[in-house]
Amino acid sequence: MGGKLTVLAIIAVALAWDWFGGRFRLDAEDILALQPGMTMNEVRAIMGEALLEEVRGDYRFMCPCNPERTCWQASRTTWTYTRKPFIRLIPFLTFPMVWVHFNSRGHLDEVYVKEYFDCGIDRKLVYIAKLDPCDPTDRTLLRVTWFNPAIGRDKLRRVF
Repeated sequence: MGGKLTVLAIIAVALAWDWFGGRFRLDAEDILALQPGMTMNEVRAIMGEALLEEVRGDYRFMCPCNPERTCWQASRTTWTYTRKPFIRLIPFLTFPMVWVHFNSRGHLDEVYVKEYFDCGIDRKLVYIAKLDPCDPTDRTLLRVTWFNPAIGRDKLRRVF
């Protein structure tokens, strides 16, 4: 009997670590402290090291800066601060993903937090803060018309 309970306890701990382990060190207030325009070192001082860093060259994206509505950056760096759980088949449990994007000048371009459920199915946007791509000084926030920042901050605090 004791052996079965030990095995069940080990399985429960492993499942809990898998589900929550990727976000233990994250805090909603730290994520909210990130301001578009910050340097990589400033972000690292607040958030610590990312779990994953990806550099993407020749980055093209939609923007209102020109008649073609397309902008370009030589590179874009993405830091991922969470990971998807290995076991994602429990339908009522959700997990967040946190990405921090930097423009080619090394400034924080976007903080993006989403929530997923089941096998990694996209559930909803939790929080977004983004630089205006038309401002070469990297100081102006883009007003995302379909996103309410106050609601986003509340959602972020509930998730973390």
